Order: sequence, then C-alpha cells, then structure tokens
Amino acid sequence: MLRLFSRSILVLLTLSLTGCDYIPRTVAGLQADASWGALPLRKWLAEDRTEPVALSFCAPPSCSPGLAVSVIRLKGKDARITESLLKDPERLARALRSPVGRTKPVKTDIAVERLKGTPYTGFTIALAPMDGGKPPAYGAALGRRSGEDLEVVLVIGEAADVVQQTARQVAARELGT
Repeated sequence: MLRLFSRSILVLLTLSLTGCDYIPRTVAGLQADASWGALPLRKWLAEDRTEPVALSFCAPPSCSPGLAVSVIRLKGKDARITESLLKDPERLARALRSPVGRTKPVKTDIAVERLKGTPYTGFTIALAPMDGGKPPAYGAALGRRSGEDLEVVLVIGEAADVVQQTARQVAARELGT
C-alpha cells in the first residue's frame, strides 16, 4: 500500500509537470527558504473539475522530515465526493482496506482521524506496512467551500505531527477564514 501511496505521489507530480507553466507559485504558509522548491503548474485537463493551485516540496537532507504540500481547487462531482470524504474519512479508509477488485490482499495498516479545532473540514491519515518493515507515511487534508468550488490543502510527509502542523498553517494562509 505504501508503494501505491508513493506511486500516487509520483503520478501527481508527473501530471503536474506535463501541464506546467514556467512561473511556479509557492504554497503560502511555508518557510521561505531555499530548502523548499515549487513546481510550476497550470490547470489540469480534468474536464474542468480539478485545478492545481500550488505544489511545494521539501526533500531531505535540506529538510527533515520530507514534505509535499499542495493546494487544489475542485468543482462539480469531484468537489462533492472530496467534501464527503473530508467529512467522513473512515469512508476513505474502508475503501483503501477493501479487497474488492484487487488480486492481492491489503497489507497496510490504515488509520484516519478527523481534525478538530480548525474552521476547515479535514482529517489525517497514516499508512504503514503491517509487517513494520518500513516507516509509515502520513497525510492530512483540509478543505473549505468557496461558492461552488472546494479548495483543499493536502500534505504528505514522514512525521505525523509535522504533517498536521503544516496542514493547519497552510490552510490558515491558503484557505483564509
């Protein structure tokens, strides 16, 4: 499952790069130092339903633990589905655990928790191999409706507390109140 998670990140980065402009926008709320890089983005061609706004990353050794932070804007069906997952993250966990359509059983421990004490809807997720052979990967998602659009901050990293803290900081700057 961690491989799938890593591949998903790679696909996200690849898709972002294939449709890029040449002026990257950094994610607000992150440290403004040389350890953070930004990828140049423009609208994805996803039937005008998903738009990457910004994507920044900080990789070891410049930054420890490593983090990837993105801001996306969703519309229509994508916005509705994502908003329902932000409100009920256990639905996402059940889908990830489900053996339906898979030839191999899920061998990943998946834990989700709703984020509280924030004006945004969201959750944290932890993915770890059940055999304990590799360290877990952590994620956080926070979203806010803006008219018909849903703006979402996504953070993926190697330390749960850093992921959650970064998600809250970025959401405060990117999503406003």
